[in-house]
Amino acid sequence: MDFKNYLKSKREEKNLSMNKLGELSGVSAMYISQIERGRRITPSPKILEKLAEGLNESYEDLMMAAGYIPAEEVIEELQGHIQGEDIEPRSPMPPEAVEEGEKQFELSYIFDPNHKIFLEDRQLTSEEIKKIKSVIKIMLQE
Repeated sequence: MDFKNYLKSKREEKNLSMNKLGELSGVSAMYISQIERGRRITPSPKILEKLAEGLNESYEDLMMAAGYIPAEEVIEELQGHIQGEDIEPRSPMPPEAVEEGEKQFELSYIFDPNHKIFLEDRQLTSEEIKKIKSVIKIMLQE
C-alpha cells in the first residue's frame, strides 16, 4: 500500500475528517488532501511525526509506510523478540549489576549508531543522541 492510501485508511479508521486531523496534528487539511490525492511527494519525517500524533499512531509505523524505514528491518527485529532473542550488551555486565527478573544493559549500548533510540513513539536523531550522551557525561563527572 502506498503512503497516500495508508494515510487515508488510517484517517478513516479513526473517523477523522481531513480538517479534524489537521487540527489534531498541526498539518493543514489542504496538505493532507494533497498527500491523499497523490499531489504531494512523501512527507518529511517532521510532518510524519505530526501526523502520527494526530492519528494517535506510532511514528515508526508512519515512517515505515512512507518508506523511510525498510519493513524488512522491523520484521527481523520483531522476529528476534518473538523468538526470545534479547539484546546482548556490548561488554559483560559486572556481577553486581545483574538482578533477577530485570534486563540489564551497558549504557554505552544506546549510543551505538547501529541502534535506533525512541522516545514517545519518535525515533531520536543522531544529533539528539549526541546531546543526550553529552548531558549524561556532564552529570556523571565528579
